Amino acid sequence: AVAGGVHEPRQQQYQLWNASTRRLPDNHTDENFLRDLVINANVTRRHYWQVVWESQYLLQQMCIALTVPATFLHLKSGVLSVQTLLYLNFGLLLMAAFMIIAVSCKATLLPALWKSVRQCFLLLTGLYNLSPLYQKLTLSISSDTIGASSVVLLILHLYLSNYSFKKSITETLSGAVSVGSAIAASVLLSSRLDTHYQVFSYLSFALGLFVLSPFFRKHLRQISGKAHLISTCFMLAITIGVAWKLSKTLAAAFGMLAVFTCCICPWLLISVEKHKVQISGPWDEAELAIYEAEKEA
Repeated sequence: AVAGGVHEPRQQQYQLWNASTRRLPDNHTDENFLRDLVINANVTRRHYWQVVWESQYLLQQMCIALTVPATFLHLKSGVLSVQTLLYLNFGLLLMAAFMIIAVSCKATLLPALWKSVRQCFLLLTGLYNLSPLYQKLTLSISSDTIGASSVVLLILHLYLSNYSFKKSITETLSGAVSVGSAIAASVLLSSRLDTHYQVFSYLSFALGLFVLSPFFRKHLRQISGKAHLISTCFMLAITIGVAWKLSKTLAAAFGMLAVFTCCICPWLLISVEKHKVQISGPWDEAELAIYEAEKEA
């Protein structure tokens, strides 16, 4: 009797159909249906300055996406020479390595830097040998098509970029497509340069910004928030300066876009988030704790 008394409520709880409910519709709910309703139980409220800080990742990538094609235009017009761009590439690599060593001060970092130097040497060697091929890659395609395709690929790069990667920027499918679209845009633009030396210097510059700089910027923001903020301001100033030499309108438009991205968009997100309503209850699908642990890992 005791066992029956214990199990009787449970049996009634899981009894979905009986003689008394035959005439009820399929979507029938009783007065206790919303008793266990919970609103916004798992909603994380964001703070304005936190969103502004996190928007730096997008702003840095936007600066790179504008600096690379602007460098192509300066190189094509003769304002920027091949030697200057090569010196700039070498200087950026040295500055990145020096800043990482100076800020982190870890002895275990030197072997990793030496491995990176060897990988960069192999990459640049292969790139130099393929430069004549890249120069003649799109001889039968018009310049307008090349320009439009490059703009679309760079926008796709910004949209799919993995801004919160852990180990590699290509660890997700969207991240791999993002890097591939950025490299494709750089290759298309390089095919309009005059010499294979220009192609080599430009592609090495583009690969350094699109492929290598995310790791440097990620490491920098992990060890120093102040250095991360300074690097963002520095990149923004350089990008506006490079765009200013091409068009003052372009530089002003990018400056307004940066303000909109870092200041107005976070405010809009916080304002819209106030109206978000998430309901939870017994009707939600159950998730195993093992599955949730695997997602967090």
